Amino acid sequence: MGYTSHILDQSKILGFQQATVTSISLGIDDLLTIPSKEWMVQDTEQQRFILEKHYHYANVHAVEKLRQSIEIWYATSEYLRQEMNPNFRMTDPSNPVHLMSFSGARGNASQVHQLVGMRGLMSSPQGQMIDLPIQSNLHEGLSLTEYIISCYGARKGIVDNAVRTSDARYLTRRLVEVVQHIIVRRTDCGTIRSISVSPRKGMTEKFFVQTLIGRVLADNKMFLNSSQTNKETNK
Repeated sequence: MGYTSHILDQSKILGFQQATVTSISLGIDDLLTIPSKEWMVQDTEQQRFILEKHYHYANVHAVEKLRQSIEIWYATSEYLRQEMNPNFRMTDPSNPVHLMSFSGARGNASQVHQLVGMRGLMSSPQGQMIDLPIQSNLHEGLSLTEYIISCYGARKGIVDNAVRTSDARYLTRRLVEVVQHIIVRRTDCGTIRSISVSPRKGMTEKFFVQTLIGRVLADNKMFLNSSQTNKETNK
């Protein structure tokens, strides 16, 4: 156990050292908007306008119009998502946003997509998809209408996170209460597996005896002196 904890401590120290050496910081200029976004949004708006004309002339049902509109905007959002990585590689491969999002750490492409791409489609409080997507990203800023549309999704995410956290704490508390009802009645479990425990350099015999409290000796031995207090004990 001592060797394992030492390895874990060294891994932790190495992680903090490397995180300090990298010194990655994030600035507003690091959020590079995709150049093709403007004409992609304009093309999608034109397709949506044609779809509205078909609906106006009763060539398309309302349900079909909603489905096609959602598919059009979803395809545009996915295209912008796929263009993020090549855009970062061509313009600035060492961009902090690119390093943090595509490093395999906690950041993901979805968060960067909302920063430099577009927020995309949102769901209503009734759980239905709204066919009016949020075309702006967080770098450009949201309009009043887009902000109101995105409020429900943001609040729902916060509430869901709080509920999951409380559920996890409740489960942990229940597990602790269950374990408290377990009573150990046997002094020795009878196993033949044991570990060797010996006093460290400079440790007195009295202090070494105190470290053995709570353990079960695998074999009956007597203390002779500080150099002969090597005991075989169970885990």
